[in-house]
Amino acid sequence: MKKTVIALFIVPGFLIFSLSLLSFPANAQEASKALTSLPDSVNKIVIASCTPCHTNEGGLMSKSKLNFTEWTSYSPEKQKEKAAKMYSELNKGAMPPKAAREKSPGLIPTKEQIDIIKKWSESFPSDNK
Repeated sequence: MKKTVIALFIVPGFLIFSLSLLSFPANAQEASKALTSLPDSVNKIVIASCTPCHTNEGGLMSKSKLNFTEWTSYSPEKQKEKAAKMYSELNKGAMPPKAAREKSPGLIPTKEQIDIIKKWSESFPSDNK
């Protein structure tokens, strides 16, 4: 009886986990392709601090706010807006969120990295015509 109960939980859990791994490489490739469109200095920061949540593999709320898997499909205006919002959130210490900071302090970008994001966000062409 005990073995049957264990099998009822372990086998479906294993199957779900296995199926989720099958889709990961494609999504990882999509995110990787999108990230190559970023400057190298920004790309390194994004990979270290942002992609754990802000890709197709991330949580629903985080990827709905900014999804680096979809970055290349964003219009230039949307990229500019997202980059400015990204800098704003990093600068005020709202990103990564407190829970993520406590769990994984390595996600927290340095002041120098935040300055790199600032310069990048300001490098987008102005809307003024």
